[in-house]
Amino acid sequence: MEKKQLKVYQIGLHGKGRYGFERLVEISKHYGPVDVEVVGVYDRDFERLERAKKFAKVNGKNIDTFQEIDEMYRDAEKQGSRVMVYDAGSAESRPQNLHSSVERGFFHLAEKPPSMSREEHLKEKELAEGGKAMWKVDFIERENPVVKKALEELEGKEIESIEVYRQSSFGIEKMLDPGSRINLRGGDVLDKMINEVFVLDFLEVSENGSPGLQLEEAWTEYYLPHELGSEKLTSLHGSRTSDPEKASTAMTTAELSSGEVDIKLSSSWMGLTDGCMLKAKDIKDQIGCKVYKREFSELEGDSYVNEEASFFVVEGEKEIVGDMLNGKLYDIQEGEEIEVEKGLHDQLYRVLEQAVNLAVGAEDVESFEMERDVFMESLFDILDSVDSESAVDEASKASEKAESLIVKGGKLKEPDTDDRVAG
Repeated sequence: MEKKQLKVYQIGLHGKGRYGFERLVEISKHYGPVDVEVVGVYDRDFERLERAKKFAKVNGKNIDTFQEIDEMYRDAEKQGSRVMVYDAGSAESRPQNLHSSVERGFFHLAEKPPSMSREEHLKEKELAEGGKAMWKVDFIERENPVVKKALEELEGKEIESIEVYRQSSFGIEKMLDPGSRINLRGGDVLDKMINEVFVLDFLEVSENGSPGLQLEEAWTEYYLPHELGSEKLTSLHGSRTSDPEKASTAMTTAELSSGEVDIKLSSSWMGLTDGCMLKAKDIKDQIGCKVYKREFSELEGDSYVNEEASFFVVEGEKEIVGDMLNGKLYDIQEGEEIEVEKGLHDQLYRVLEQAVNLAVGAEDVESFEMERDVFMESLFDILDSVDSESAVDEASKASEKAESLIVKGGKLKEPDTDDRVAG
């Protein structure tokens, strides 16, 4: 039987876009079920395009490069087979790129956030009807080996509660050096919390989960200043704004419910929340493992406390801790680590495989359109419920918080990892 062919074009090579391009080239060399050809790449930066071209050539592939996106789409229209566009470009251009792909009948794979307002989400949903689009965020943690094994452990079990913490110091880095996180968009909710769509999978396999999500309460502790000490805020699109309703949240917690299950989602760009540290202390007391990172890093000659955590806790008939930062899964009741099967390829490779199969019409690829819609609506409910009137005051508080974690022009000894949860 003749293999299906797929021509692939990529938009954007900055940051994770470069890594995605390398994975696409790898797939084009080794993936058996589909004949994948990476035809061309668009980016405004000539040097990034040259690096991509050299990487492809080293791997035995020749690609075309484009500095005008319209030129890339005109070239794609000439292809005589199925076309997939992998959009790793700027968040602002994604709705237009999606429209450009869909109106030409191309399959479109987009990075996160898929949309930054409820209105954008509804437009994208309408454009994508018919299965011509996929969002990487729908799949990336669903391909996490820790999540996959957790699903096996929770199959048919009653769940009482799910807590998920995904937090980092990205906002502090952006304030110290705006260029270092130039593509940071969407606030902590649409950058961090959006990855927790796998919670719906936990509910689906459980004995008592409900398909819907009900928001109970949400609150934001910090909004992100555009620069350290500035009264101007960072907008959802990354620019300056004085409008609190357009400001990026920087530390948000939401409590939801699904039937009998209580759900807590906590995201942050301002380091680890007190709640995260307390939960991490409980985990360490129970199973002896640390599920966060806390160290000093340097940026632009300044030292700052760099914190990161990405873990979930499920309680009920089966109690587990999933440490996605370190790729570990633990049974709380037994106090033991659960073996997690490592895949041959990383998560991004497997997500791109999913996209390739969807693009050529494979029937055995799971679809998450309804779940994504439920989850995105919940995220916008969270953003709508947050009180934005105090955003300017919160920005001032965020600067004070950041300054407490920074030593200007100096270095510090490594922080005591337990100093925030002592006692």
